Amino acid sequence: MSIYNQQGQPTGVQGLLHKSEMSWDLVMTVDDVVQTGQVLDVKVVSVDIARCRVGLSLKQLQQDPLQTTLDSVQWKETAQVLPEIQQMVSLLQLTPGINSVAVGRQAEEPHIVAQDVELYLTKQSTDNGFTLVARMGKMLQELLVDTALSKDDMKKALTRVLSHVR
Repeated sequence: MSIYNQQGQPTGVQGLLHKSEMSWDLVMTVDDVVQTGQVLDVKVVSVDIARCRVGLSLKQLQQDPLQTTLDSVQWKETAQVLPEIQQMVSLLQLTPGINSVAVGRQAEEPHIVAQDVELYLTKQSTDNGFTLVARMGKMLQELLVDTALSKDDMKKALTRVLSHVR
């Protein structure tokens, strides 16, 4: 990617926009997000003076959609747990080091965000574990995990569980 100054003149500096920095969504191919010759506003995230390269991000100019969702949805009492989320709860309860998993609040987004089940470890701290948010279709489901596992061990457990649900 060539970088231009404010007057539209090329600077001679090359920029790299990695596909992981193009979108908050999973990017299968670059063509899903940008086209050849398209002009983009990007954020500079790194500078390599020796190689005369700049690391760029399109994603970091956008607000994290999960954070926006969690802050803006109206949480309600859980009416019905989706089967895929119930399967995750069952698998989590079988995980060594996890004492219990309780289903918390539930919310519905106005549009479909995820076709597959997604699972997020939130920043909300609890005395005895972690708060998770499972997301599928329009549904958000809060899960409260009572565990002595470290954050890193919890992330590994979540990765294992998700590999069995998908």
